[in-house]
Amino acid sequence: MKKRVLQFLFLFLGLTAAAIAQERKIEGVVMDASGETLPGATVMVEGTTIGAVTSFDGTFSIDAPETAEKLVVRLIGYKTQTVAIGTQSKFEFAMEEDVEQLEEVVVTALGIEKDKKSLGYSVSEVKGDDLKGSDNGVLNNLNGKVAGVMVNTSSGAPGASSRITIRGNSSLTGNNQPLFVIDGVPVDNTYNSGNTSSGGTDFGSPINDINPDDIESMSVLKGPNAAALYGSRAQNGAIVITTKSGKGSEGLGVSLSNTTTFQNPLILPNYQNEYGQGLNGQFSFVDGKNGGVYDGVDESWGPKLDAGLMIPQFHSNGEAVPWVSSPNNVEDFFETGHVSTTNLSIQNATDKSNVRFSMMYSDQKGMVPNTGLENYSASLNFGHKITDKLQLDSKVTYSRRQSDNLPQQGYGENNVMQQFVWGGRQVDYNLLKDYKKVDGTPYNWNYNYHDNPYWILHENTNSQLRDRINGFASLKWNITDYLNFKVKGGTDLYTENRLSKSAMYSINDPDGGFTESNYFVNETNFDFLFSFSKDFGTDWNVNANFGGNNMYRVYKSNSMTAFGLASPGVYTPANATGQVDSQTYFEEQIINSLYGTASVGYKDFLFADISVRNDWSSTLPKANNSFMYPSVNLSYVFSEHMELPNWISNGKIRGGWAEVGNGATPYSTSNVYVSGLPYNGYPMFKYETTEANPDLRPESTQSWEVGLDMAFLNNRIGFEAAYYEKSTYDQIVPADVSAASGYRYSYINAGQIDNKGFELMVYATPVQTEDLTWDVSFNFSKNKNEVVELAEGIDSFVLGEYWGLTTEARPGEELGTFYGYAYQRDDAGNILVDENGFPMKSEEKEKLGSINPDWRGGIRNSISYKNFTLSALIDISMGGDIFSVSNMFGEYAGVLDVTAVNREDGRVTQGVGVDGNPNTIVVPAQDYYQSLYGIHEEYLYDATYVKLAELSIAYNIPSSLTKKYGIKGMSVAFVGNNLWMIHSNAPNIDPQAGFGTGLDGQGFEFGQLPSPRSYGFDIKMKF
Repeated sequence: MKKRVLQFLFLFLGLTAAAIAQERKIEGVVMDASGETLPGATVMVEGTTIGAVTSFDGTFSIDAPETAEKLVVRLIGYKTQTVAIGTQSKFEFAMEEDVEQLEEVVVTALGIEKDKKSLGYSVSEVKGDDLKGSDNGVLNNLNGKVAGVMVNTSSGAPGASSRITIRGNSSLTGNNQPLFVIDGVPVDNTYNSGNTSSGGTDFGSPINDINPDDIESMSVLKGPNAAALYGSRAQNGAIVITTKSGKGSEGLGVSLSNTTTFQNPLILPNYQNEYGQGLNGQFSFVDGKNGGVYDGVDESWGPKLDAGLMIPQFHSNGEAVPWVSSPNNVEDFFETGHVSTTNLSIQNATDKSNVRFSMMYSDQKGMVPNTGLENYSASLNFGHKITDKLQLDSKVTYSRRQSDNLPQQGYGENNVMQQFVWGGRQVDYNLLKDYKKVDGTPYNWNYNYHDNPYWILHENTNSQLRDRINGFASLKWNITDYLNFKVKGGTDLYTENRLSKSAMYSINDPDGGFTESNYFVNETNFDFLFSFSKDFGTDWNVNANFGGNNMYRVYKSNSMTAFGLASPGVYTPANATGQVDSQTYFEEQIINSLYGTASVGYKDFLFADISVRNDWSSTLPKANNSFMYPSVNLSYVFSEHMELPNWISNGKIRGGWAEVGNGATPYSTSNVYVSGLPYNGYPMFKYETTEANPDLRPESTQSWEVGLDMAFLNNRIGFEAAYYEKSTYDQIVPADVSAASGYRYSYINAGQIDNKGFELMVYATPVQTEDLTWDVSFNFSKNKNEVVELAEGIDSFVLGEYWGLTTEARPGEELGTFYGYAYQRDDAGNILVDENGFPMKSEEKEKLGSINPDWRGGIRNSISYKNFTLSALIDISMGGDIFSVSNMFGEYAGVLDVTAVNREDGRVTQGVGVDGNPNTIVVPAQDYYQSLYGIHEEYLYDATYVKLAELSIAYNIPSSLTKKYGIKGMSVAFVGNNLWMIHSNAPNIDPQAGFGTGLDGQGFEFGQLPSPRSYGFDIKMKF
């Protein structure tokens, strides 16, 4: 590591010795048509990379070569101007407004800025202000804003993880999420969480460590065509984030903001309040462990509530007390959560330097008692023109994520939501807040299955502390007026500690114990890039880049689990009475790369873009570790080439082809030992259960897309449409092998998955007057996924499994197709009923649905009237399915409202008997609902939803009211997220739920903490 740093420093120092050519100073100001100065405009010497960004007062200064002939001025929202320099040294530019969308400059792969009209592939840009939300989760706030992007949130826990995919799933076992790049430096988003369907804690997506207030813009590179320059790491696209740098500010500028929101559950199940705990209509509490009448059960098939009955209960010390309902017991258990985030930034810029420093502190209190999260962030951006030829840019960010307790999830004993699925509807949870008896043991309503929820949340805690630092330093040398050289070094490093406690006297772990885990993740990237930009005559423009990258990644983890505690509350190995199990893991990975790209423009209407990247990966065998990724893209702006009717403002046809891939995970090509539990006090090592393959090849994805972008009526209305197809083959999968080999699986290259889809973005400005503007946009995406083939002899590959229902990959079907047990039906589709009156389950598993939605969309409205702005986003997902275990067991346990309907009269299964006659047999309601267990079809729901995802009502306070207090600008706003589930076909749950970020947890639901409805206020001030 030290050697690599020294190499970078020598290169850094060597570049400072650049020669300085003869130059002259050019100064000026950039204004709009009314004479107001325009900060942030780019002024460049044509055909070179020499230029400047206008400061807060619109001024600029350039040291231009004597040979400079023309200046080019660009600013988004204004027409580009090109003027001859001649003998002038001072200029004034009056920019003409132009809402032409195709003239936008967007950030593409490797941080290269390009005119949007020249792109032959799809790139969507989201501004930083649109990524701020109630929970500081960047991924959650991207949902519904970009066509082709799908975000699934795991739960409403503080800092919960999110899963993002672009244009569908492509890999059977690999990471289907995109590569994240911040200021040109790839950052880790590895999900090392235990949030699975069987239990565990969600420790969050690492990408959410970034402070949203630091983000200038986010570019979504949707497919291989856009992301090919990132090679094997961008098989699933890339998200390129550019942070604020302080460029364009005048003097000292200070910004201060605070967003405070309050949270409560968006959706809670509909419970019945007519019958309490017990079975067969009976209950009486003695010890909560079956010492009384069904007092050990956790179901609500007991006596009728609010009927004047007197029954001994857990809180009555053996006395018979009124048997009454507790209709709000679950709702009252949740507290009003809150998130308060304060941001402070200080920035300054001169003709030589720019600097920005920011700090963020966020305090989140969860909706579940004694849960919460704190986030800290500090960032420093610094840029300086060392000489007229040499530019230094740098950035460093430190962040900390800290929690004393994060709630557990899934079907585990420490998920408090589980006892709201299995529970007594008469239980008043307020009576359980004093959760300890005098002897230190838990006080509870049930001593058979569930710990007191407050005992869980205060004693069986899960803490987290993650410290992270990332940043970069780069030098850019303008060798000539058309050629520059850039070298860059960046790193992303974090350490994380987690401690999960299990207190003595817990029902499922009476002896107590704990698990402590530590993680170290570090990725370092060194890059060099030659950039060439030159005009040839008046018709041709060439931009070319050649560069290389060295990536080195280290991942280390160690964990220690202690079984049994000698003294309560002491969580150290010295207090362990049983075995202490320790595990360590280490992996490293290197990818070396060379890449090149050339973009040729002809008369500003025809553009061609070619790129090639070659990766050499350490995780593949030497014979197969080199792989090349090419891409070709074309863009034809026909509105610049031909005469069109006046009502057509502009138009572009684009298309391209690319190939990218994905290397193997470390140690997939050679067998390694892993540690196991000691035997007779001696350490034991064993092989992994999956056999390595020394002949593996990388996964590969080929993709092509075409698109049409048009605008009409002076850009008041327009659309961007794209159609794409991509095929991923040579999938790296663990195939079943004979147990006689000593392994359970073996890595092989096999399988092909195809994705094809259509994306559409429509935008319009229906109203535009001096005081009133209404902008509306709609994005739509539809992706069709198909498993074309698997390995020879393999008919199915199981992706995930929950309570007997599987999501699978089968040739000819969608990736993520549900297979489970259905109702037996006759030829007319009627449910078959057995001789006892119960529905009959199919003998074999059947195809039941898919995790993939039919289509997704988002509708955004923004209305501005004078100083007021109203903005709203509606998020739409149509189709797809979700398996709800909460509904399955909520009905089995008799707690959901449907189980109280005609309970005492019994149920008649709607169907026909084996004789073909309609069923008329009445069965007890308890027996009926419990007979449905295992019939997956009953609890597989359409995952369609429509929700009001965002709402903001803002007011910009006039500067005439604030400037006397030294405030240059101030705004206040009401903000809300996830405010209203307008429509959902899945009862009692949020159909966006899932487990973790892997493909194996998608489409399954059980006891997720409810997603939060957030509402509050936002205040911003500039000084």
